[in-house]
Amino acid sequence: MFKNKKKIITGVMVCTMAFSVVGGVSLFQPISTVSAADASGTTASISDILKNQLADGGWKKEYSETSGEWAKSTIDNKATYSEIRRLASEYKKTKDSRYSDAAIKGINFLLNMQYSNGGFPQVYKSSGYHTHITYNDDAMINVLYLLDEVGNRKGDFSFIDSSLASRSQAAVDKGVDAILNSQVVANRKLTAWGQQHDSKTLKPAGARIYEVPSLSAGESTSIVKFLKTRPSNSKISASIKAAEAWFEEVKITGYRYERKNGDSKLIKDSSASALWARFYEIGTNKPIFVGRDGVVKYDLTEIDKERRGGYAWYGNWPSKL
Repeated sequence: MFKNKKKIITGVMVCTMAFSVVGGVSLFQPISTVSAADASGTTASISDILKNQLADGGWKKEYSETSGEWAKSTIDNKATYSEIRRLASEYKKTKDSRYSDAAIKGINFLLNMQYSNGGFPQVYKSSGYHTHITYNDDAMINVLYLLDEVGNRKGDFSFIDSSLASRSQAAVDKGVDAILNSQVVANRKLTAWGQQHDSKTLKPAGARIYEVPSLSAGESTSIVKFLKTRPSNSKISASIKAAEAWFEEVKITGYRYERKNGDSKLIKDSSASALWARFYEIGTNKPIFVGRDGVVKYDLTEIDKERRGGYAWYGNWPSKL
């Protein structure tokens, strides 16, 4: 439905690059490589992964962090589920029980981390926006993919016993319930999802000052992809259909998005493939943009240059469905 047949031009940085800010320095790297924002566990040695597993079974985003929220176990930036995958892979190669034991401890952590409504927070036993059900950067969705493999004892997880497999599959089912129950209804229609949702009300919630409650095209795309891997039923089918209709309704044509020299802008281009804004206002479906003042604007040019260039405000995410 959303397959774009036109080639995305080289200048569309958001479609080909991953962006992060480390120490105030802008870093662009190809999506296929590990970006600077990825958690320590994506590149750490297996011995360091073992040494840095926390008592609750999870891992910090940055192993060097010693205080504050980021010194706690998290699923942000690929943390914890990456370590579990790497440990399972190492156990398959070596049959060293240290790796299977640590992986099992990590899986049990994820099961303990899950809310009763099926959602997952960004950071375990945290505060502020870290407590929200976090679809941002596909955190919860990637946990559900992992638990689905564990539940079916697929790939590197054939060593998992039936009890843990059963609990993992039940957690996936609860996660699907959270996804379906948090899909936003606006103007009496199912639409899409936000980057994060309140853990109790399930409504879209804000995070950093420039991330206000809204609908997110990128995260919603990943959610729909995951739902398409589930055994179909009437609720899942209706959810997917509604989200795809929303993508079609809010797509932007006749423009390309360019990011360079620390800035970004839309440029008229009748030959460009469809784009979607990162954030849409709930109820109006207007693209919204927010700078570090926290004020919602409806034109990208109206926010500060640092945020214009420091965030991917447009992308082609739904074209991959």
